[in-house]
Amino acid sequence: MARLDYTGSMTFQRLHPSVWSLALAAGLLAAPMVRAQPQAPATNVTSANFGDWLLRCETRGTAPRGCEILQSLQDQRRQPVAQFAFGRAQRSDPMRLLVLIPANITVATPMLIQLPDRGPPITVSLRACGPRGCVAEADVSAAQLTRIRARDAQGRLEYRDALNAEVALPFSTRGFGAALDALAREGF
Repeated sequence: MARLDYTGSMTFQRLHPSVWSLALAAGLLAAPMVRAQPQAPATNVTSANFGDWLLRCETRGTAPRGCEILQSLQDQRRQPVAQFAFGRAQRSDPMRLLVLIPANITVATPMLIQLPDRGPPITVSLRACGPRGCVAEADVSAAQLTRIRARDAQGRLEYRDALNAEVALPFSTRGFGAALDALAREGF
């Protein structure tokens, strides 16, 4: 069973932290070393657990509030190996799935989310990689969301690592429907 262990924000109105790290590193190399650092805006974070899923909402400074539902996958040593985040910037936007995985991935083979009902998988496209891992994403249809929430069972994230070995990471759908309903009540 997956254990919730939130390690960083993947709010859909901002870039992922690993992408920010790459951008920051590029900017620091080009910037003078004496530049003053601006103070970070105040952050307000709320969260609630729903089975194996976490609803997380965040407001940073004057930026609009963002919410997402998350599940972190851990190995036997309780080290994070992947993270799922479902969300959208506004209720009218399509639901998005972001997946954070280790950078040890083959990009020639598509990453797939196999759902418990054994129907067609969700194909997830690689977006960016950095020192902390890779970010992949997919638009998720209402029909796919219905399939995920239909039963409390295990699905699988499948991809190939850099040595072309198959990797299959189980994830739980327990609590997904309740978390998705809570996300809708938050206006997303």
